Amino acid sequence: MALKGRKKAVVVGPYRVHNFGDDLVGAILAKHLQREGYNVSVPRLGKSNAEWLGTSFTETYDGLLKSADLIVVGGGGIMSDTSGSKPGASYLDIVARAAIAGELTGKKVVVTSVGAGPWILERSKMLAFGVSLIAQKIGVRDQQSLDHLASIGVSGEKVVLGADCALLSSDYLDFAAKPSGKIGLQFDIAQFKDVQENPDLELIAEAVRTYANTHASNVVLVANGWRQPTLAAHAPSSETLTYQHLQEFLPRLAGLKALFTSHLHLAITSYSQRIPTFSLYVREKTKRFYDQIGHPERAIDLRTAKLEDFKRFIAATEAAVWTDEDEATLQRLQGQARSLLAFVD
Repeated sequence: MALKGRKKAVVVGPYRVHNFGDDLVGAILAKHLQREGYNVSVPRLGKSNAEWLGTSFTETYDGLLKSADLIVVGGGGIMSDTSGSKPGASYLDIVARAAIAGELTGKKVVVTSVGAGPWILERSKMLAFGVSLIAQKIGVRDQQSLDHLASIGVSGEKVVLGADCALLSSDYLDFAAKPSGKIGLQFDIAQFKDVQENPDLELIAEAVRTYANTHASNVVLVANGWRQPTLAAHAPSSETLTYQHLQEFLPRLAGLKALFTSHLHLAITSYSQRIPTFSLYVREKTKRFYDQIGHPERAIDLRTAKLEDFKRFIAATEAAVWTDEDEATLQRLQGQARSLLAFVD
């Protein structure tokens, strides 16, 4: 519910799918803006999430861009067209329309906590460049994103290099971990068609299913969205964790001992909660994260991974512990993540 007299901000992002990682970043942006004195709307973030965050609930952008004082584009790989399950698909149309609406009405537009590039379509590259021209500042979560923007002519003076704002989950969101002492397993990869070409994929998938079933009492099968994990059909006695609302999902995710996943934001959020993570990943952006945290050896492209890679990773997941070096890296990266919120006011 809007508070009379307060400034208004709209967060524009990839929230219509209700993917955990995207929603998490949207929530952190919303809480930051509230601290800056804004009444916040995050269209399509969901009614339960909006109630928990104290934001205005809406499923459309109708009238919001026109009435807003600030338009914030943020979350996910929305300055790219290669981040989803279907490379070439993009949220850039939504982003571009919001940026243009802000430009036409004289509103401040900023972009932050995004992955930028690479681009498959020339049109996507042009849209990303156009949004960059309109935005007053652009906060990117890794060096590769900065390099991609530079390659299409975006001025480096406009771009702030930091780290993903999902690392700040505990800074902005009020939840307490529910320790389970279990290992989280996430391997929902059927929709990622390009990884299906790996001749070892079925061997890896069968090994993951077997592990989930034989270790059912010690694992939690995690899903990035509301659907049941695909592993649940093969390990029916295992505990499951699906994402519907941040308030319910975050405490259980934060209570894991370690995590094996193919997806980026499950890894980032777990790491922010001091949980060791390992990934046979479906998108290159995940590799960028493991490079950032100083553990490139914990991430392998699922398009080229071998059965032995999974066996090695799951053994390492069982034995992994949080170290002083991990803690120092986390503190450094959280500082970099804060730099992507410093100009959002």
